[in-house]
Amino acid sequence: MTKIVIVDDEQLAIQELTYILSKVSYAKIIGTFTDAKAALQFVMIEEPDVVFLDINMPVLNGIKFTEQLRQMGLRTQIIFATAYDDYAIKAFDHNALDYILKPYEADRIYQALHKAKKGNTANMLKYPVWRGDKMLLLDIDNILYCEVENNKVKLHTSNDSFELSECLSKLEEKLPSSKFFRTHRSFIVNLTKITEVSPYFNNTLILKLENCKVEIPVSRYYLKQFKLMLNIK
Repeated sequence: MTKIVIVDDEQLAIQELTYILSKVSYAKIIGTFTDAKAALQFVMIEEPDVVFLDINMPVLNGIKFTEQLRQMGLRTQIIFATAYDDYAIKAFDHNALDYILKPYEADRIYQALHKAKKGNTANMLKYPVWRGDKMLLLDIDNILYCEVENNKVKLHTSNDSFELSECLSKLEEKLPSSKFFRTHRSFIVNLTKITEVSPYFNNTLILKLENCKVEIPVSRYYLKQFKLMLNIK
């Protein structure tokens, strides 16, 4: 069971989020607060798995809330849920698990909660791949992108490619979300390897990566979150 606390100074937002989370069998809301200071005291005692946290709140805003939480050494995961898109970089600097914009989309809430359930993979350093009967351990930082091609999932580095047995969604769950982002139903990209972002047709984007001739698409479905991750207006 994933223990959850919701902190938002708007009661309607709490009610909406509570309703969405009520549809998740493994989610258990153990507290809701409009007062961020009271919420912080509760979280320090109860140590929930996840806090859904608004940013623009009186007295104690979401960023300060997270700073105090980290100073206490708590490993509670923070999912920012806010109407403001200009705090994304600062949020991820504070090791936020995810950043969700209001009005809420249930699928985005479920996606973020699924990340929390799978645990923090930010410390993953190696990714195992098979070549024949040998297992190779790839440095995570050397992965450029992953794709689906002819119904096969392939992982690419700057000088090699590997065919994987798992689906792209499973791969997305395993790779650290602080570095890797699903840009398209067929692509996951290493954000640290992007060198150029160009507009493409129908309000989409095309990415160029280091040491890579393949151009990676960003579909409309993932566009808003991608821009948040890279602080693109």
